[in-house]
Parts: sequence; structure tokens; C-alpha cells
Amino acid sequence: MISENTHPKAIVPVPGIRKSEQLKKHLLMEIEQMLHEKKSTLDPEQKLMIRYDVSRQTVRKVLKELVSEGYLTSRQGSGTYLTGKSPNNRENVVEILLATPDDYIFPELIASLRQKLGVLGFRVSLTEDRGDFYSERKILEGFLENPPRAIISECFSAFQNPNLDLYTKLQRSGTTILFLYGLYPNFPAWSVVKDDNYQGAYDLVQKLGSRGHSSFAGIFLSDTVQGLERYQGYTDALRDLDMDFSRSHILMLNKQDLNDLLDPALQLKLQNFTRDVLYEATALVCFNDEIAYRLLPILTKLQINVPEDLSIVSFDDSYLSMIEQIHITSLAHEKHSFSDAVTASLTRLLSDTSSDTIIVPWILTEGTSV
Repeated sequence: MISENTHPKAIVPVPGIRKSEQLKKHLLMEIEQMLHEKKSTLDPEQKLMIRYDVSRQTVRKVLKELVSEGYLTSRQGSGTYLTGKSPNNRENVVEILLATPDDYIFPELIASLRQKLGVLGFRVSLTEDRGDFYSERKILEGFLENPPRAIISECFSAFQNPNLDLYTKLQRSGTTILFLYGLYPNFPAWSVVKDDNYQGAYDLVQKLGSRGHSSFAGIFLSDTVQGLERYQGYTDALRDLDMDFSRSHILMLNKQDLNDLLDPALQLKLQNFTRDVLYEATALVCFNDEIAYRLLPILTKLQINVPEDLSIVSFDDSYLSMIEQIHITSLAHEKHSFSDAVTASLTRLLSDTSSDTIIVPWILTEGTSV
């Protein structure tokens, strides 16, 4: 709430202008100031009546209009809260910062966020940072010149992010920051919406173990938070099953490799891993559908049959898991659950200074690869 010394005085009657119109104008100015100060709770009806010298009926009429227009939300027994939408429409911009927006998992997420945030009165702008810290820095410096209402930023690396200073400046300027998929090691207390990567990988191994598999291999990413969490879930599950989780049974790729899976050098690496490890393994856990999809032709070439010789599971349950004759068993989210979580978290953060962590669970989509 605005401090007492900045509260407007009682409304002075103006001929031809209803008190409700004047009150609405004052409250919109108050909401804008509160958003900049990261204050989320509007004064109760009684205080508004006294401060503006208006009737309860007038206060309720205006509050109902502001709720209808998306500026306020009313919680029974709790009070009236700001939604985060600003009366200054130019401020209602949400910047989405992604490494590679055309990655197969993003188009549906982006479309869903545009729709959901648009309904709430926010315009979405999409920017690509190419998974590069310096590129991200230049983009953030541009944002500082005209800070957006919020930034939804993909955590694209498991390394420390040197741009903590700029994110902090943006946050202090009133911009809400929400990370996707993980937090950088030097951003431990920031807000995030992420997958339940550890538990997902753990459950995949347990499921395969329950079907009689005892010789496992895995392909993960070494330089992303998601990759390391999935690797940890995989190894811990094998440990708990008292099975071999030797490093020699793991192929570690990096984020750049995902853009070059058809590169001859990387194809050779996948072929060598197949010959050296997958001939002996009976189950393979892949970081995502794209890796599993690109591996299928290599397995066919080397006469390893799926699922007769090797069962394969992965993450994302994307269209890539269904292109080939073999449909890959893959972990997915309930439809729109990730974008719902992002929208819910962002709307809370827009009017609240506390951090927020949401972990979105996986559900298994059974294919024919196990």
C-alpha cells in the first residue's frame, strides 16, 4: 500500500464528473505507483471510503470495474490485490528471452504464453540470445533503457551467469524476472518454473528396471541444468537398484551438439558409442526426443533392433518421438501445464517481491520403444 504521506486527499467534486469516475482515476494512479514499489495489497473498503470521502457503494462499484478490467483481483476473506497489470499500457510488455526459439519444444509454449498473457492484458515480445552470455548481456542492456514489465528468461547453461548485475538492475527498476528450466549457480534464490528432471529420470530407470532390464546406458547434456539433473536422477536410480552406473556407459554431449546432431563428427561419436556400449546394453535413457530420434537410424544401420535388443526412453513427448515406425516412450507434461505454471507464477510475482519456485511433474507417454 502507498505510504500515508503520499495518499491522495478526499475527492473534490467536479461539475459534470461523477465521483466514481474520479475515484477510478485516483485508484489507477495508486495502482501504478504500487506496482513500481512492488506493493500488492490495496487498502480495504473502509479505508478507501474515509480517505476519498466517498460512499461504500461508490468504492464497491469502482473496485468491481477494476477487477473486471484486470487490474485487481478479489480474494474472499483476504482482501483486494493487484494483478500486476499496469494502467500505463506501454508498461505491459513481457519479454521472453530464449536461446533458440525455433527449438522443437518452444513454438507450442510460446503460442500458449502469448494467448494466456494476452488475455491478462500483456503484450509478449520474443528475443533470441543464442545461448550466449555476451549476446544476452547486450539484450539486457537494451532492456534497461526501457525496462519491460517482466522478463521470462531461459536458463540455458549450468555455468555461472556473468549477467547477474544486469538482472539485478532490471529487478530493482521494477521488472519482474522469471527463469525457465533452471537457475544459474549464482542465482540461487530467484524465481523459476522448471521440469521435475531428477524425478523424471529416476522414474524412467525404475520403470525399466521393473521390466527386467539390468544393463543401462544414458545420453545426457553436461552443460545444462536439465542435463545434469536428469543424469543425477539416472545414476541415483541405478544406485538404488544396485546396478552398474559406470561413467563408461554414459555419453555426455553439450548444448551445441544438439544443433549439430547430423554433423559427421558427432554422427561418428554416436556410432562409436553404439558399437562400444549399446551392443551390450538393454536399456537407454536419452536426454530428449531429438537425440533418441537421431539415434534410431544408427541403431538400424548397426542391426540393433528396438525394442527387441534395446529399449529407449526419453523426455518431451514431442512430434519427434512419433515420426519413425518406432514410437519412443517419452515423458511429457499434461497439455498446457507448463505454460499454466509460468502464467500463474508470473502473475504472482508481478505484484509480490517474494521468490517463487514451481516444479512441473512429468507424465509417461507409452510408445513402442520399450
